Amino acid sequence: MATQTVEWLHERVETLPTGEKVRIEYDSEGDILEVFFASGAATGIELTDEIVLRYDKSSASPRSLIFTSFSHLIQETIYGPESFRLTGIESLSPQQRDEILAILRMPPVNHFLQLSAVKFPHTQHPIPLTSVRHLPLAA
Repeated sequence: MATQTVEWLHERVETLPTGEKVRIEYDSEGDILEVFFASGAATGIELTDEIVLRYDKSSASPRSLIFTSFSHLIQETIYGPESFRLTGIESLSPQQRDEILAILRMPPVNHFLQLSAVKFPHTQHPIPLTSVRHLPLAA
């Protein structure tokens, strides 16, 4: 059976500074980029409207990051990279939130996402944000 090649799907493998290899797939028709860290069953959590983390709940290890509206995510503002509120973790239990934040802070995920926070005078707690650190387009 012949393998069918499609023009709208671009794939490549990238070696991170840590030596880890990740597989990157970009769907140009859907404007969706997915970075695969490992294979296997995963639970997905929508971190923002446009960023999904897939991870193994039992080992708390990342499986992939999905970026929808990829073109929007990589656009710079006049102030630098745009930040996105991590709305998807707000309804989690404190333990689940800490687990997700730990995954986001560690390699290989932190190669692609940068965490930060903003604290307003009228808010009790800082609001967690993320920005896209590195999203290579698969060529």
